[in-house]
Amino acid sequence: MRPKRHEWIMAALFLAAIIGGTSCKDDKPQLAMPKIAITGADSIDLAPGETVKISLALEGDGGAKSVVVTKNGGFLKEFPVHPTATQFVYTTEALPNGLKEGEVLRYGFILSNTNDVDSKEIPFVIKTALYPKITVGETQLYSLNIGTEGIVPSGSEITLIKKRNYFVPHALTFEAGSKLKIEEGVHVYMNAKAASPVKIEIQGEADIVGTASAPVVFTSSKTLTPADPAKSGDWSEFRLSGSESASSNGKVSYVRIEYAGERAFRLANVSEATQIDHVQVYRSSGEGVMITDGKARLKYIVATDCEGGSYRLGDKYAGKMQFLISVNSEYFKENDDFTIREEASPVVSNVTLLGPGAETKKNTHGMRMRGSSASKVYNSIIAEFPRRGIRAVEEVKITDLNGSAVFAYSYVFNVPKDPYRDLAKAFAGTFNADGTIASNPFHNNATKLEGGNYTLKAVGGIGVKDFVPDAEPKSTFDPVSLDAFFSAAAFAGAVKNAAEDWTKGWVKNPDGTIR
Repeated sequence: MRPKRHEWIMAALFLAAIIGGTSCKDDKPQLAMPKIAITGADSIDLAPGETVKISLALEGDGGAKSVVVTKNGGFLKEFPVHPTATQFVYTTEALPNGLKEGEVLRYGFILSNTNDVDSKEIPFVIKTALYPKITVGETQLYSLNIGTEGIVPSGSEITLIKKRNYFVPHALTFEAGSKLKIEEGVHVYMNAKAASPVKIEIQGEADIVGTASAPVVFTSSKTLTPADPAKSGDWSEFRLSGSESASSNGKVSYVRIEYAGERAFRLANVSEATQIDHVQVYRSSGEGVMITDGKARLKYIVATDCEGGSYRLGDKYAGKMQFLISVNSEYFKENDDFTIREEASPVVSNVTLLGPGAETKKNTHGMRMRGSSASKVYNSIIAEFPRRGIRAVEEVKITDLNGSAVFAYSYVFNVPKDPYRDLAKAFAGTFNADGTIASNPFHNNATKLEGGNYTLKAVGGIGVKDFVPDAEPKSTFDPVSLDAFFSAAAFAGAVKNAAEDWTKGWVKNPDGTIR
């Protein structure tokens, strides 16, 4: 049966439409995939209010139609271009105010052709820079021109971001209620040429957290000028100042403080809520670590070549400390390397204090308990001082392990004169007439007293500048029994053995190399 006439007509029209449509498509030119590229860097730092011109190279194969601009993942604008255009310049809007340091804006660019085919989107990143750039030596830094006359008020939050380094032109004080955040690996260069020594004081909150491979470093600006090199005392101090309440000063972890002044790392009335660990003070002109009042808790602290002594604990400081190291590669002054004064009553475990060498013909010595202090010190090593390894004077009361002042389960050696001095002789124990030991209530390392000279057990591997023992110096005392703050450490000294040396990767040796 034949199709009816109108069915033939409909089929013919349908076929014509198909043929016609195909013909239109075939009439369009076959274009290569469009390409777009940024001419120059694909990122920039900008201050609020600034713009940037972004130069783009276009490859449209004679069929370029438009450049599409995206911002933070969304469509922003579309600009028609000539089919043979090879270049396009886009000027961004002014960077808005209110952005934070390092806050990112992400632009994207797409080339579309007349066949409605799009290129791959290419990114351009703008990172906010709130502080002006300066150059010290040959290094570009961001200068912290913040606060009014160096006062950063309550409610302010300053962030220093990783992969940028900063310059502190003058003293800065962060008031209570403010915050200073510093990301891993940031170096903060303190102005060594300021009219008055530069310092940073945080009365508010710190969030300064580095890592073992990328510590935060506070150092002298002269480390960038080899012709005028850095030296101790180039700047003043890094200070945490707490309130009388138990409020926290935040967190300081994996930080190195270099070439500071009289009291390089200064804690005043800091509460136990503040987290402080993995801090090195390197080459200060005075005391390395000074703590007064409060109940600050510290772990993994190193003081290296501090010219006024490594640690000073005073007033009514009543905190806890574990894993402390002092290194003196040379004689500086007549110092008490670790002094506990006034009414301080810290509990301390796993300390290693190293002097400049037993043969040094100078009057420098290890630990000294003074005033009416009532410290308790356990599992420690004091070595390589010419005299006075451990000394107690004035009103320090020594009775037994349960008394107010304790120095126990510890080693004093390579101290040729007065390793146990004055009241601290009680820590050595009592001796029979023939010099053999009669009692050893503090479990320390003296085994004989003959002609006024002690026979002292030593720890192998410990020496000038060397705080890592050959083997674990085991102890019968574990400080975890004292308080939950303390880590298990039934050994003497700050470092258990070479395999567990927590100073690797971030602590400086006296010669400036990293361990």
